[in-house]
Amino acid sequence: MSGRAREPVLLILRLLLGAVLFYAGMTKIKSGWQFAEAIANYNMLPAPGNQILAVVLPWWEIAAAALLVFGVWTRAASLLALMLFTAFGIAVISALARGLDIQCGCFSDAGSRVGLQTLAIDVTGIVIAAMLFVCLREESPAPLPGR
Repeated sequence: MSGRAREPVLLILRLLLGAVLFYAGMTKIKSGWQFAEAIANYNMLPAPGNQILAVVLPWWEIAAAALLVFGVWTRAASLLALMLFTAFGIAVISALARGLDIQCGCFSDAGSRVGLQTLAIDVTGIVIAAMLFVCLREESPAPLPGR
């Protein structure tokens, strides 16, 4: 991507991905045990792993969202988003391959089942996060005061 459209397009992609991750994280925090149950239904982790993931995953999503939206460490945030969407995609493919008819837990929406639409959302997230990771410049954190 080059030219005058580059920066506005990257900004729109950052805000879009950040909004999706923020919404997903917030709905998971609000749903509590239902989200842990949705993770457990994938049959990929032992019970303690499901519970730990149900607690930390929403905060990873919110952290990535905040960094993307506020334009801080955007390459790191896009890499985190890329890893999250890749993990989600792997879980969805695994569930589909095993014929599981389960709620996806994506936005903690009780009606949303694992399916091709869920996989399409994950693939879209992977593509956008990868584009951001490749296209964004490496930023350095602001220097500490007095240095």
